[in-house]
Amino acid sequence: MSSLEETEIADRNPGMDPLKRLVAVLPLALFVVACAGGASGGGAPEPPPPPEFDPAGVYDCLLYIEGMEMGATLTIEGDAGAYTGTVDTEMGLESISDISVDGQAMAFVVDTPDMVVFFALVFDGDSVSGDFDAGGMGGSLSGTKR
Repeated sequence: MSSLEETEIADRNPGMDPLKRLVAVLPLALFVVACAGGASGGGAPEPPPPPEFDPAGVYDCLLYIEGMEMGATLTIEGDAGAYTGTVDTEMGLESISDISVDGQAMAFVVDTPDMVVFFALVFDGDSVSGDFDAGGMGGSLSGTKR
């Protein structure tokens, strides 16, 4: 601050000590600088990430196995990290295990008395599709959430 500016300020506030004036004005100046820095320092904050995909629900499905079609109901229950479920077909109701979810994809195992079946599915809105493998015999699955 130049001495001319100090003189003008002193003329407007003749009884105020310059040090007291500085102490009174400094918090306001710091506030203005902080606000100005925040306004130009990066724009709007990043939006929150989308909610984690939750596959829980009941899906009416079709299994396509070597030219044949079989109806199935896929039921998934629980919360992230603790999903359980079943696959119900004309061959019976079987529990699913080893469930993992990665983004919109889900993998699980159906361990029947006759074979172990590995599923790899992808969810898109209320639709599900994917493939399964039962030790050399495989097929595909498509379905819709109820």
